[in-house]
Amino acid sequence: MTKTAKKEANFTYQALALMSRLFYEKFGEEALPIIRDVWYRMGLASGELFKKKMTDFDFKSAAGYINERNKQIGEMETCLISEDLYHIATPCGFCCDVGLENAGHAICEAVMSINKGQFKSICGFDVEMNIVQSKAAGFDRCEIMYYPIGLSNEKKESAQTRRREEK
Repeated sequence: MTKTAKKEANFTYQALALMSRLFYEKFGEEALPIIRDVWYRMGLASGELFKKKMTDFDFKSAAGYINERNKQIGEMETCLISEDLYHIATPCGFCCDVGLENAGHAICEAVMSINKGQFKSICGFDVEMNIVQSKAAGFDRCEIMYYPIGLSNEKKESAQTRRREEK
């Protein structure tokens, strides 16, 4: 498991990530749909559990709850949580919390589909995920943005502009 895992991190999550990485290394691109489906289903199931602890089920509330859960697993900085954007990043220099360093963008995207499933369960709609940077793709940090599906390009740009202005 990874060195940066928090004390009470979910080791099942890390074990599944390791299995996903090894499966991808052995079977390549053919493995990605299976890996993505498993993680998405895990997101759907965990999202249903999260919902039981929540009172509001809009995008912003879901992002807030998922954000707190992510921080329990590893090092995470909240960049922005709004009605139309959830933007997170890891501090520079930290290891990938699920051990995907230099494994590739595709496997990172498949594993991170867990959050897409969580949003679907909590909010009842799909989200778009944009992995801006990742340790898996060789960057020094991870940075991911989530938007409700159907958000116009104008609204996405507005959300990203707000994020840049807050820095």
